[in-house]
Amino acid sequence: MPRALFLCLGLLLGLGACAGVNPPSAKLPQMTFANLQALQIDVARVEVVSKYQPPAQAPHIEYDMPVAPENAIKRWVQDRLQPVGRSGVLRVTILDAQATENPLKTDTGVKSVFEKQQVARVDVAVEVSLQILDERQFPVAEASAKASRSRTLPEGMKLNERDSLLYDLVEGTMLEFNTNIDPYIRTSFARWLGVR
Repeated sequence: MPRALFLCLGLLLGLGACAGVNPPSAKLPQMTFANLQALQIDVARVEVVSKYQPPAQAPHIEYDMPVAPENAIKRWVQDRLQPVGRSGVLRVTILDAQATENPLKTDTGVKSVFEKQQVARVDVAVEVSLQILDERQFPVAEASAKASRSRTLPEGMKLNERDSLLYDLVEGTMLEFNTNIDPYIRTSFARWLGVR
């Protein structure tokens, strides 16, 4: 076999092996809350302020997620809160948007050979405060809520399966947050709401 053909064959086999080691990442949809009823609010603009700064180290995983909780909150604000007024500001303050992954104690005995174990737990928590500010930047109404969810990760999970689980966990946390804050918005912001 000519040397060039042998090298090409070796290169192709090597690329095939690499493809098997790194499966393609999951094709996840863009996270959106456009299916929820938008709230038209009598303010000139909406501003988002984040007071949460995630540490870029374990156990925090915000930097390694398909959609970080903070980005999901910003998308929720974009999809749900519509400014339709001429004055005033709706300030959205992100107080918490954390995601952590912590290892779980696993069984190393004979039983572990026959059962798939849960090797880690992921916790997601969000907390957001909404304030309507008047022309002098004084708060005249406020609503706040929080939500949190947890999931365990089984051993042997593939990267695309993990991404899908994290996506669903963040989306579920945000839908819970939406359910929690909605009644407070409708009560506290009643005089500024165009859609009730």
